[in-house]
Amino acid sequence: MQNDEAILPALAAIGLSGAALSPSIGGIVSPIHRAVENTCLFATAPGRPPVFIKHRHDDMADFIALDRVAEASRKAGELGIAPRLLHADPTRGVLVFDALGEEWAWGRADVLRRPAVLENLLAAKRRFQEAEPLAEDRSVFDLVAAYRRLAEAPGVILPAPVRTVAAAVERIGAAIAAAGVDRVACHADGVSSNVMVGPQDAVRLVDFEWARQADPAHDLGTVLAELLPFDGEALLAIEIATGKPDGQILARARLYGAADDLMWALWGFISAARSPRKHVEFFKYAEWRLLRARTVIEGPRFETWLKQV
Repeated sequence: MQNDEAILPALAAIGLSGAALSPSIGGIVSPIHRAVENTCLFATAPGRPPVFIKHRHDDMADFIALDRVAEASRKAGELGIAPRLLHADPTRGVLVFDALGEEWAWGRADVLRRPAVLENLLAAKRRFQEAEPLAEDRSVFDLVAAYRRLAEAPGVILPAPVRTVAAAVERIGAAIAAAGVDRVACHADGVSSNVMVGPQDAVRLVDFEWARQADPAHDLGTVLAELLPFDGEALLAIEIATGKPDGQILARARLYGAADDLMWALWGFISAARSPRKHVEFFKYAEWRLLRARTVIEGPRFETWLKQV
């Protein structure tokens, strides 16, 4: 049994004092991004349904504000697109949720690309966009700028292409700002394992650490970057999401995808330098996200997409 003093008050608050705690889910960032930002485990008690507990790692405090995560998680749960939030203790960094059953599994790219699952995923993202506005409203461009400042700390190693990609992302931000932005509640996370897939291709969104008010095209962009690298299939997804295969939305989504990849690359390089969890391959993950951003920035359609947004 794991004994984590920080989570005991949260269990007491929901009437689960003395519950049995599972071993924590092993954190891994490559090849799957799972249980990295938080210690994740289950708590069970006789006669009670199990609950799922997340306890934020200390090295993630500069990236994750628990009160904002709790707000987004609660709203998503109330909309029926995510597990219900049962208790939040931002001071201790603990969130407690209804646990999904064994019939639910973390999403994988091959599963999420299946038409029925992809349609349900996009529908869940759209449903969240109907939520009341979130308090967190920094754009991906704001986060890139903030993470670049964090990356100035001693010991953070940034490969040379970061500078080129960051300059291009500044151009993307300026082009999108000039064109205008609609801002709605967004999951803003394309990581496959942050989608749970259940019976009859049902989906639930999880992990709202980066949820915020954002352009709906950003939500689309994270999904396209993760699952649909070819523009033909991406346009089909855009048609599912918006009703038409709109090339302008494709351009905006692809550019947002590159900006999001840079943000995660910076997160990885920073974490590689300062996280005590050296078994987690933060640097490898950061290099992969940087490479994915470069496929857009250095690709033949970049300048055209900039003009289309």
